[in-house]
Amino acid sequence: MKLRGELAVVTGAAMGMGKSVSRLLLEAGCAVALVDVKEAVLSSTADELSAIGRCRPYICDIADRNGVYALGKTIQADMGTVSILVNNAGIVKAAPLNQLADETIEKILEVNLTAQFWTCKAFLPAMIAQNKGHVVNVASAGGILALPNLSAYCASKFGVVGFTDALRQEMKKQKVNVGLTVVCPNTVGTGMFEGSKMVAGTRLLDPEDVATKIVAGIRKNRAMVAIPSLPVKILTPLTKVLLPIGLMDRLNQMLGMWAANDTWTGRKEEGSDSSSVLKKRKRPVIKRAIQVIAMLVVLNVLLTGINILQNGIGGWDGRSMQQVLGVPPRLATVADVEQLSKSEVMQLYHAAAVPDMSDLKGEYQAKNLSVGIMAPAAEFYTNHFFGPGRWMGKGFTAQDTRSGDGYNLFRVENGDGTIIRTRRMKTFIDTSVFDEKLSFHLDYGPFNGGLVHGMRDEIRKINHTLFIGMGYMPIGGGSINPGPFVVHGTPGPWVEPEK
Repeated sequence: MKLRGELAVVTGAAMGMGKSVSRLLLEAGCAVALVDVKEAVLSSTADELSAIGRCRPYICDIADRNGVYALGKTIQADMGTVSILVNNAGIVKAAPLNQLADETIEKILEVNLTAQFWTCKAFLPAMIAQNKGHVVNVASAGGILALPNLSAYCASKFGVVGFTDALRQEMKKQKVNVGLTVVCPNTVGTGMFEGSKMVAGTRLLDPEDVATKIVAGIRKNRAMVAIPSLPVKILTPLTKVLLPIGLMDRLNQMLGMWAANDTWTGRKEEGSDSSSVLKKRKRPVIKRAIQVIAMLVVLNVLLTGINILQNGIGGWDGRSMQQVLGVPPRLATVADVEQLSKSEVMQLYHAAAVPDMSDLKGEYQAKNLSVGIMAPAAEFYTNHFFGPGRWMGKGFTAQDTRSGDGYNLFRVENGDGTIIRTRRMKTFIDTSVFDEKLSFHLDYGPFNGGLVHGMRDEIRKINHTLFIGMGYMPIGGGSINPGPFVVHGTPGPWVEPEK
């Protein structure tokens, strides 16, 4: 979504992350209605931010439904039609359930969860009417994985995740151009969790960094902004699904989650803002670190084992490409391959034809196939460690009928779409490691060091513009645990790789 000229509402805008988001939106060309319950601090923030762009302060207890509805009308009259809503306001109280006052539980649920219903009902109708808008609901990593002593807080944040998922689908069902983003960060250094201990392997997040990712999420209409992305968005949900509940509880205990909030104090002063102070935390003890590493190794072995089993057992079952794909190979597309399971992809590879060196000539598009339980990890490695940018293709040229050269194409996400051609490999025709047939081999060893040195790919032909590949490396289980990908499209010319 383009931000310039839009009107945004940010709740909890007086300090911390809300203040940072408001500033970034102003710098992007938005007008901002700053909403908070802390009058003195909000007034000071408005004075400061007014030097950047058009903003106005509004005092409102967002837990008050009627107050929120009145706020919506006031902002409409004062500033115009709202097209961006950032539900950032939140509170926390860390304590065992039997030590939480009833009023505290109600207040946490009202501010963190039900208030987002009221703000959405206040501002969504105008967005729907103009068929343009974006809503950001700030949840937490605690809305994906719960921690002891945070029962009310985690319940509210789980609710925010569910509310946002449902509302996003409602907008799509109604064919309305209103985006929804749920934000799930680990602990942010705003002072809310003052006194708490960091969980092993995590760090206190800078509010400015989180705010930057939130604004980027609005621009790119991201359904989720998880920080850090791999642990929160992928690994945590996977472990919850795969591990028995008792083992998951034990892992949480070893990571320090059970004791993290035993020393919680919260903000010492109502008006204080500790967002710029990221205090150093005591390092986990060696014993805990060893336990965590051991548990992660066990988890990796478990996931890898499942991934290997998903390949299927027994080699090629004799089916033709058409029988596997459901369409004649000459008509097959990437979409036809993507609808297959991992075991069917493996059968397709067995059935596919052996390409000549001349069949792969020039630059092609390429992508990983999202099959198998380790597919998210493979995608993360490919786009964060394999090359200098987002992997997008491969280039090939033949030296003779049995060997040639190749490289990979990476798009650098710096705004100008720069393409870098690197990660060279030798190519040749030889017997496959997966069966007795020949394959088109890619060997990265001669040109690369580190993890990439041990990488190998094999490619077979579906039709003249679509090829199925299998990649593997020693650290990922070798050839018994290949990662499938496709090479496709009308080839462009070969361009010399960067040395």
